[in-house]
Amino acid sequence: MGRILQIGGLLLLLAATGICDQNKAAPKKEAPPRKGGAGVAPKQGPRLANPASPAARLYRATPDERDRAIEQLPPAQQERVRNQLRYFDSLPKNQQDIMIARTERLNSMPPEKRRAFQLQLQNLNRLPPERRQAVAGALRRLQVMPEERRIQVLNSEQFKRMYSPEEQKMIADLSEVMLPPM
Repeated sequence: MGRILQIGGLLLLLAATGICDQNKAAPKKEAPPRKGGAGVAPKQGPRLANPASPAARLYRATPDERDRAIEQLPPAQQERVRNQLRYFDSLPKNQQDIMIARTERLNSMPPEKRRAFQLQLQNLNRLPPERRQAVAGALRRLQVMPEERRIQVLNSEQFKRMYSPEEQKMIADLSEVMLPPM
């Protein structure tokens, strides 16, 4: 019973803080193959999902616990959370584990770092569609790289030419949570 109340309280807190809604993002388009790359696009990880979303808080909950927590939300938010949970449940176990690890990584951060992450996620959603797609693509590519390679990419001149200083900071800040466990 206590766990259900905790989950419900977390959901209400998240709803009250106005955490960005990932469903408002522009539809993802397949990136065209790079020229000179023999038609092979760079390897990317799974789509980005907000580890601070109300749905993320319910990844490990039982179906009954999920239903009780979702019932406490406003109707429009209930449908979004159910859709996000359906997506999560449809993923292979290894990708579910990555999403759970992201949520746990975010929850283990100090409150000021969590707020900074949420602000950067909101900033990402406010970018013009073409820049949002470029930044999200960079995050998806970085999330499948080993740590050493990721650091090389973040420090490369090419990366600095492709992204504004604000976008570079956004990518670096978001990648702290969005990367899979190594």
